[in-house]
Amino acid sequence: MKNLIIGLLLLSLVITAKAQTKKINFEHLTFREALAKAKSENKLVFVDCFTTWCIPCKQMEASVFTQDSVADFYNKNFVNIKVDMEKGEGSVLKKMFTVEAYPSYLILDAEGKIRNKFVGGMSAKDFIANAKKALGISEEARLNAVYESGDRSPEFMRNYIRHKIKVMEISKAKLLNTEFMATLTPEQKASPENWFLFGENRYTMYLSDLFSPNFKYLADHWKDFAAKNTKDTVDKKLSSVYRQIASWTLNGFYAKVKPYDKATYEMYKSEIKKTEMPDKKQLLVMMDIAMAAGEKNITTVTDLFIKHLASFSEENRHILFDYYTFARTIKGYEFPKIEVLSEEISKSSSNPYLVKQFNSLKERYAPKAN
Repeated sequence: MKNLIIGLLLLSLVITAKAQTKKINFEHLTFREALAKAKSENKLVFVDCFTTWCIPCKQMEASVFTQDSVADFYNKNFVNIKVDMEKGEGSVLKKMFTVEAYPSYLILDAEGKIRNKFVGGMSAKDFIANAKKALGISEEARLNAVYESGDRSPEFMRNYIRHKIKVMEISKAKLLNTEFMATLTPEQKASPENWFLFGENRYTMYLSDLFSPNFKYLADHWKDFAAKNTKDTVDKKLSSVYRQIASWTLNGFYAKVKPYDKATYEMYKSEIKKTEMPDKKQLLVMMDIAMAAGEKNITTVTDLFIKHLASFSEENRHILFDYYTFARTIKGYEFPKIEVLSEEISKSSSNPYLVKQFNSLKERYAPKAN
């Protein structure tokens, strides 16, 4: 009996070990070799586009590529290859297939034409579902074909732009946006069906952030948009971007994208003055704060906050978190006015985290100031 139990345990270990080694069979082939093999075997090519620093890539490899259902489906239908997008032919494929997020997955026919493309970490079920789409006509393949046929109708272009953002082809989406905008009249641009290109939504950071042509157009033609999309909707969008300008200037992100230029900030102020936003006066002060920050004038930044923060909305007062980040960039700065600033925040803010942070700064630096 003892020998039987030991034998069953050993058998169980062997079976478990085999199950754990099942995974997608990635072959050591070049891209061209993979296409040739797919053609000879009447298969498609699956390309795992990864980078060594991509955590979701590693998670997919460890927990999804090793599942039986995934391995069986991919090994049966595809010639599978992994390509590091930062090495060797990866840089060529990255440009060829507009790979701009990781992980990205390509399924191609034997001629190298895209049958489907999908992006990001996902469950085994979704990973197989996306692959199955490539066996028919996927949305990716259909939309690419329609575009190549010359269709530039507004409805199609809107869908195509949305899809390119979904698969994280951001540079392509921006080019399509430019192409589409060139075909529209001012009235059409301001229409509700095109608001997703300008408003606050999942496309904002790609198509209508503060550095985009779309935001500049919105700022210059906000009345057209307000007439068709409600003024409150447009005001919220404009306010969010001007608030972001102040925030990014204080925390240093703005300068990483574009060097500080006083004339640009004067332009922002001019744009704000032409609006009818409820927090217009606050945003003008925030631009003054941003300009002082751009010039590394911490004293002026601090004084402007002390003078005006009580009149700020809680949402606009949130940039005080960025003030702390900015102050830390000033070598040797020890918050000489922290007691006054902290007390003003305690009196006016309902944000417990903001109050707590500046009370903590007061406890640390106020004794030095005295």
